[in-house]
Amino acid sequence: MMKNILEIKNLTAAYSGNRQKIDYILKNLSLNMIENEFLGLVGESGSGKSTLANLIAGFIDPLEGEIFFRGKALQNLTLKQRITETEAGIQMVFQDPYDSLNPIQTIEKQLEEPLIIQNKLNAAQRKIKVSEMLHNIGLSEEYANRYPKQLSGGQLQRVAIGCALIIEPALLLADEPVSSLDVSVQAQILDLFQELRQKIGFACLFISHDLSVVQFLCDRIAVLNQGEIVEIGETEEVFKNPQNDYTKQLIEDTSYLIF
Repeated sequence: MMKNILEIKNLTAAYSGNRQKIDYILKNLSLNMIENEFLGLVGESGSGKSTLANLIAGFIDPLEGEIFFRGKALQNLTLKQRITETEAGIQMVFQDPYDSLNPIQTIEKQLEEPLIIQNKLNAAQRKIKVSEMLHNIGLSEEYANRYPKQLSGGQLQRVAIGCALIIEPALLLADEPVSSLDVSVQAQILDLFQELRQKIGFACLFISHDLSVVQFLCDRIAVLNQGEIVEIGETEEVFKNPQNDYTKQLIEDTSYLIF
């Protein structure tokens, strides 16, 4: 039986407010993920998708609620403490790869940096690991000495994914990782996620504005509306038999974009 890797209980978050009025982003949200599961998260702009990812990563703090990773409570820890407590087991891939990478470092150095921070491998072992990851993300050895400006958007996102996965985290938070890419490149990156899932093994909270992406990639889908999960279930079941009117609208209106 697969174990829960992530448990979220009654999570509430707000960016601003006062005693008279609080503008809530998430309200009493509860969610769980099991090991190696891909869970798709969809909803309108402002529904709280990225906020949820940032809460799990520790970039912002909740007003109320609890976050457990492998049974350990995270909500009262600093970002540094979270990294230590989880052994860097939660990593994140962002929408824009141009903002994710250091423009003055080679690709090799950027892939190696997480390994240096983790401090478990010597220089020779790190070099082997970087070489393996270049192969896993579909880039040849010659890319090791290149700089971000010498790569395409799709290649940069491959590197960003490689940087997140090189220390083999148990949970990857992917916040719109293909939305800034051309359609043909999107398909390649989605195939890469599938391949890396098989090779490395990790769970993924996959945020996407494209329902077809979630349908292709994810085991389950959670629909977020105004800070609350209104429907969650097996992906194909939700698409075939949606229960919530909001979910039905998202599926029926194929021209609808959910950012």
